[in-house]
Amino acid sequence: MEAVLILLFLGLRQLESATAPAHWPALYPTCNGTRQSPIDIKTKEAVRNNDLGKFLFLMYDERQFLTTIKHTAMTVKVTLNTRMQLRAGGLNADYVAAQFHLHWGKSIGSGGSEHTIDGKQADMELHIVHRQKGLSLTNVFARPDGLAVLGFHIMIEHGISEDPAWKNLTKIIKHLKDDGDYQHLNDTVSLMDLIRSVNLTKYYRYNGSLTTPECNQVVVWTVFEEPIRLNASVVETFFEDLYVNRTSGIKLRENFRPTQHNRNQVYASRGATKAMDTGTGNNGSGKARGSPLLLLALASLYLHSS
Repeated sequence: MEAVLILLFLGLRQLESATAPAHWPALYPTCNGTRQSPIDIKTKEAVRNNDLGKFLFLMYDERQFLTTIKHTAMTVKVTLNTRMQLRAGGLNADYVAAQFHLHWGKSIGSGGSEHTIDGKQADMELHIVHRQKGLSLTNVFARPDGLAVLGFHIMIEHGISEDPAWKNLTKIIKHLKDDGDYQHLNDTVSLMDLIRSVNLTKYYRYNGSLTTPECNQVVVWTVFEEPIRLNASVVETFFEDLYVNRTSGIKLRENFRPTQHNRNQVYASRGATKAMDTGTGNNGSGKARGSPLLLLALASLYLHSS
């Protein structure tokens, strides 16, 4: 039951998310916090931290561990088997996989990523969400490091062939007609198939929040320096074939939150190309904040309203 609650909370199929991001702080005070995400990562201001080394990606190569893909009205979400785990990389704990989802724009070249790097917005962004191993639902949402999210920019590169893994994934996406529709992935692709083209030692780290209401400040963010490069036809699937409401013809587009003013320091990994080489710093850990009882009640509400 607890795992279901966490997935529902992280799934964020919320009616409230349909409200324009500019209105979120008025509706949800947490969305006006000091550690909000996404942010613009200014690489020359990121402090090099040599403790931010290689990750251990456990079971990321297992194709059967990507179970279902679902249209949530706000994005497409792939549920992950919790035997997939994330370790090291300067994290203070082990994390188990929960889901991944994506953010995109309205057309080729319009921009659609949530994070920007040195002011540059990518075409899309992939978020792989993990929860800290061994924590109850209450504690996950009471700690600034309750969740660990890996963020990957996706860039269109003209003239390259279609990536087989991403092509297989987008073939299935075309069958998601409306909110709530889902498909079983049936060993179609592994998580590592989708990200293996990226140098996974080059990344930036900061403490931030979820990028949808209630914008809980519980996320250790890792944003990778190198993008996943895809053919335009693969990216087009997201803003051309997915609908908020197919009957009305309204397409699911521009599902990203603009960059926020996060006051926390950004750290660069040992392998990052650009950084301030001023010392090891720390990896952004902090003290718990928030109202865990309220968060638990909201998660239960999502369960019973599904």
